[in-house]
Amino acid sequence: MSNSSQEKNLEKAGSPGTSTVVDVGTGDVREAPVKHFNLWSTLGIAFSLTSTPIAIGTYLSVIIGVGGSPVFFFGYLLAGAMDLFVCLSLAEMAAVLPNSSGQIHWTAVLAPQKYARGLSYVVGWLTVAGYFFWTSAAFLITSQLIWALVQICQETFVTHPWHFYVVYVAIALMSLLANGPLIRLYPYMLKGSVVYINAGALFVMIALLARSSPKQSAEYVFVDIVNLTGWKSNGVVFFIGMLPGLTAVNGFDCAAHMAEEVPNPKRDVPQVMVLSAIASAIAGVPMILVYMFCITNTDNLLTPVGGQPVAQLMVDSLNSLALTVICMIIFILTFACCSFTMLTTWSRVWWSLARENGTPMPRLMARIDDKTSLPYNSLIFATVACSLVGLLELGSNLALNAILGGAIICIFISYAVPITCLLINRRKAFAEKHYFDLGRTGMAINIISVVWIAFVFVWLCFPLYVPYSNSNMNWAIVVFFGILALSGLNWVAFSRTRFTVPVTIDTE
Repeated sequence: MSNSSQEKNLEKAGSPGTSTVVDVGTGDVREAPVKHFNLWSTLGIAFSLTSTPIAIGTYLSVIIGVGGSPVFFFGYLLAGAMDLFVCLSLAEMAAVLPNSSGQIHWTAVLAPQKYARGLSYVVGWLTVAGYFFWTSAAFLITSQLIWALVQICQETFVTHPWHFYVVYVAIALMSLLANGPLIRLYPYMLKGSVVYINAGALFVMIALLARSSPKQSAEYVFVDIVNLTGWKSNGVVFFIGMLPGLTAVNGFDCAAHMAEEVPNPKRDVPQVMVLSAIASAIAGVPMILVYMFCITNTDNLLTPVGGQPVAQLMVDSLNSLALTVICMIIFILTFACCSFTMLTTWSRVWWSLARENGTPMPRLMARIDDKTSLPYNSLIFATVACSLVGLLELGSNLALNAILGGAIICIFISYAVPITCLLINRRKAFAEKHYFDLGRTGMAINIISVVWIAFVFVWLCFPLYVPYSNSNMNWAIVVFFGILALSGLNWVAFSRTRFTVPVTIDTE
């Protein structure tokens, strides 16, 4: 491209009211969302995405027989601490290579040229799948919490699968409303969400500590392993019980997918990633301890009201309808906000992949609305797709649990690929000074990240209970390879000749 053409493109990209970015390699102008968010609203997205202080309570059903409280607590500490190494590795990439494609773009830049295009495409589909499943899970948990509150207030009310699905779809539509027509108000909600989540968690903690009686002993919380899994080794139980920590301190890349919608992504995005991860990891620790010390009826958690053990914990331990209702409303509003931010991230990942011709109907999915500068088509598609997968709840809990279990595997592998590529080229791509420079520790942090992901990948594929059958088998690995097969099908049918790797762009 000639210098005069580049100058015209740069002038166009910088014009007020436009929604474009510039490819620093070719000078081409590309369409992108306007900067709807800033540092604090993006932090609200990242922190609300996991909502760790509140969301950690939803894992109670997983750990009751899988190690119990000691595995829950110490497994969380280990997983949370190790996940922070992954976050640091990704934050440095976000500082050097800001792009709404996140790890899709990082892989394209860092991978050996021969494999960059294919690896970038696969990472794109894994990222899409991970956030697709996570968004569906947020909708479902919100629905379960709402119906749990209904049953708490009206004990004779009997829920049916269609009840959960109706509210599931309602939450999906509310998420679309927040991300679309209410986009001007959305950033204000996000800024307040961090305060709300932590204040709500503090209220729940105080209420439980004040009302629960009798409290569990220190031996119950820190020593007594409860192994109902069938696995003979408590070591195995410890590692398969790390799921709460692996999920609650995660989603580090969500801020990276906002890179083209924040004013200074090279600084703002890595700051948000690290601050949110550290805050989430720390906030989860006291909540776990409070939950564990305040359990008054362990058996009830196995058959909880509304399918949510944290709701049963509130009923049993608070022993007050008023306090239980208040705490449940805190949980519901938190997960509603989580649903909104999940849809934000999932739609941006889909949009950015479509922009590179990596999805079916890419021109339609990558289109930006002229009036709002929002990827409306991707938002609508994301909402409809999640609504359809929610139908699985009506027919098969096994199918839904399988795809949700596959989400964390897809996300972890999407993290591992660009970090591995960075190690292969011995971090030469990051040789120049840059913001959030890991410096001499970078190599060690990257190696720890890759080894940790490989390690947890194995444990995430283990069934929680043995002997296993179709009803309790861990189908996460099947879902993972299913996503690879689906991406391969799209590659052969469409993207093989059309997919272009994301390019480095000037986002400032």
